Amino acid sequence: MRTGRPSDTAAAIAHIRAKYAKLHPEILADPLADRILCEPVLDHTVLDRGLAPDVAHRRGQYILARSRFADDRLAAAVARGVDQVVILGAGLDTTAYRSSHHVRFFEVDHPDTQIWKRQLLAEAAIPLPDIVTFVPIDFEQATLAGELAKAGLDRNRSAVYIALGVTVYLTRPALDDMLGYILDHHGGEAVLDYFYPPHHSDADDLHTRAESTARLGEPWRSCFTADEFHHLVQSFGGQLLEDHSASELVATYGGRTDVPPTAAGPHVVHCSGR
Repeated sequence: MRTGRPSDTAAAIAHIRAKYAKLHPEILADPLADRILCEPVLDHTVLDRGLAPDVAHRRGQYILARSRFADDRLAAAVARGVDQVVILGAGLDTTAYRSSHHVRFFEVDHPDTQIWKRQLLAEAAIPLPDIVTFVPIDFEQATLAGELAKAGLDRNRSAVYIALGVTVYLTRPALDDMLGYILDHHGGEAVLDYFYPPHHSDADDLHTRAESTARLGEPWRSCFTADEFHHLVQSFGGQLLEDHSASELVATYGGRTDVPPTAAGPHVVHCSGR
């Protein structure tokens, strides 16, 4: 993202989530997705350029499905007694504002994006719960360990880490720092997504999507095949619990099933720490 302004991809993803939550409430019901966009901001079409309509639609369903998957894994963790949630690259995520869980949320993102989000929440009259703590951080300049410690995260208690649409934008050193910190948390667990390298896909949509975010100043930096990402998780002592391709995940929640499943593209994983 460009310093001094909020993330353009955060705005675009928020518009996609709002649009498709109306079209597919069976995947994710998010009544705040539209409300938080109370002022004109960059819309989803900037990430749709060059994509066939059916591809854009599948991408929209995937964005809903990955949030639904995170919601479900969070609910299961809370039922086991977990009461700390860290949302990395939170953007305009609404999880904490529509949640009925009695847990503490730590929203981690770039300072400029967080200032913008606070403004949108205020303008939309969406209350800022006292269970939410904003943790401003530039992943390339500071460490999660330092900033979350200052914010009050208790590493002696379990926590759920959610990082959707994050790993692909990080340099390898920043990604290693994030994964190392998360997976070293005893009793911690994480919901993450990763992207296959564009050259692994027979279709052009991965190339088009990578090009569209690069135009916004947010290029893809870290892509992996499933074997590569699984090895990376294990190298930090983590245990892989689940891995779902985009098409599998969408089908799980009642989305389109007329598209042949493919391993290439985005994947969502659930993993645990040491």
